[in-house]
Amino acid sequence: MSLILGLFEAQMLVLAAAIIGRGGMTRRSLGALLIVLCGVLTPFTIGYAGFYDRWPWLSFAPFAVPLAIGPLLYVHLNGLIFDRPIPRWHAALPVAQFAYQAVAFCMPLDLRGAFDRQVQRPWLDPILAALLLASMVGYAVAALRALRRHRCWLVARRSNLAAARRVRAVLIAYAAIVTVRTGYLIADALIAPLSYFDMFGFYVVLAVVGNYMAIEGWRQADARPHPIVEPIERDWRPIAAAWMDRIEAHGWWRDPDLDLAELSRRLGTNTAYLSRGLNEGLGLGFAEAINGLRVEHVAARLRDGTDGDILTLAIDAGFGSKATFNRVFKERFGVTPSTYRRVSTVKNDAERPDLQRNT
Repeated sequence: MSLILGLFEAQMLVLAAAIIGRGGMTRRSLGALLIVLCGVLTPFTIGYAGFYDRWPWLSFAPFAVPLAIGPLLYVHLNGLIFDRPIPRWHAALPVAQFAYQAVAFCMPLDLRGAFDRQVQRPWLDPILAALLLASMVGYAVAALRALRRHRCWLVARRSNLAAARRVRAVLIAYAAIVTVRTGYLIADALIAPLSYFDMFGFYVVLAVVGNYMAIEGWRQADARPHPIVEPIERDWRPIAAAWMDRIEAHGWWRDPDLDLAELSRRLGTNTAYLSRGLNEGLGLGFAEAINGLRVEHVAARLRDGTDGDILTLAIDAGFGSKATFNRVFKERFGVTPSTYRRVSTVKNDAERPDLQRNT
């Protein structure tokens, strides 16, 4: 018995180390899950070999933390499906279980034996079994919901479903552990109490499933996960305003060949991001934003009383045609460029005598 479980454990540990060494949240979480499965197997691997009889002080050694199985599986699947970690409170029960075992392991051996007979077996073991079952089933249900959401997201975008199949394979393997564990708990409660050796079948299943997950995890270590990409809510106004400041400062609006792709490259972003930022931040399209800067420049020159030809000013500002310039200018100021110049000239002439009298 010990040899069989020990061989399974050794292979899992080697693959876990190799998977963790590849880096990344999903790989590290899978490696940690495999190590926890090995820890759950360890008390039985060394127990069947007689370690506890020969070295009684090993009792309560915190090898097994089964309450960590569900959270680590959920961390792994959450990384594959959403590419993000889970809240830290999921670690509360596993940490509490490990801490409890560590404290009990530090107790004197005689006290440990009395505590095991009077408290651990009659009271704490049933509570732990119920918590473990609830944890495993709860995380299985949560993972199943996430898998369905992932599949629907991939189907809606006509994406390859290989990523969803990898997630499903992990979930099926986990479901096998939950199902067999539930069967043993029912048999223990309703048929007859199970002994230490009666549980060997469950731990063989655990070892086989763990090795399957390890081998598949190693094989798929470099596969593209294709997680769900959620839309990010942003305040586009300051982002768009900063873009406009850069465009104006560099004079990029003067370039008659400027288009959305070229401006995106100069700003260090992409066309979709730039277009959305201008629309949601300023309520403007690309052409409206750039032509707005151009007509403001021409209008400022006209207000300054320049004698230059209006069409030349428009071309210098980046407009490609007179018709486009006249249309944009009239939409912006409500009058034609020539009328705007005439009104500005009259206004400047009216203000000039006042300035001379003041001087």
